[in-house]
Amino acid sequence: MKMENKITDQMLNLDVTVYGAQERLTETLSKSRVRIFYKGLNRNRTFISESFAAELISSLPYAPIKGIFDKDTMDYEDHGELNSDGRIYGIIPENPNFRWERFTDLDGVEREYACADVILFTALYPEANLISGKSQSMEIHRSGLTGEWKIC
Repeated sequence: MKMENKITDQMLNLDVTVYGAQERLTETLSKSRVRIFYKGLNRNRTFISESFAAELISSLPYAPIKGIFDKDTMDYEDHGELNSDGRIYGIIPENPNFRWERFTDLDGVEREYACADVILFTALYPEANLISGKSQSMEIHRSGLTGEWKIC
């Protein structure tokens, strides 16, 4: 079934974490990895089913990675409330090198995350060089997604 219009833009943002060493691709771009979501009941009280996970994975190419950088603290502070908040620091490439990878979260629970490569705009935004290990936001475009969105 099609997702209902009552789904807010906030629900279509996934908190993601860029991790691992950055590999310099060109003078302007670097590559890293991004941990995106795990199936089942998530910390934001949404449930990602097997079928919805497959749709999210298929929507990865060219998805933007966004954040809000605070120059005073030299750290990423928030993702913002609106899709227009923040800056796009990178994108998932057309061929995202997708894999399920296991990580132990701060709560001590090991989860299997959907992970992909991310291309970072490190010359355009020098703060993108500080992004590894920081939480960011990835925008999900509403059109084309089908499924049942549950908030538990």
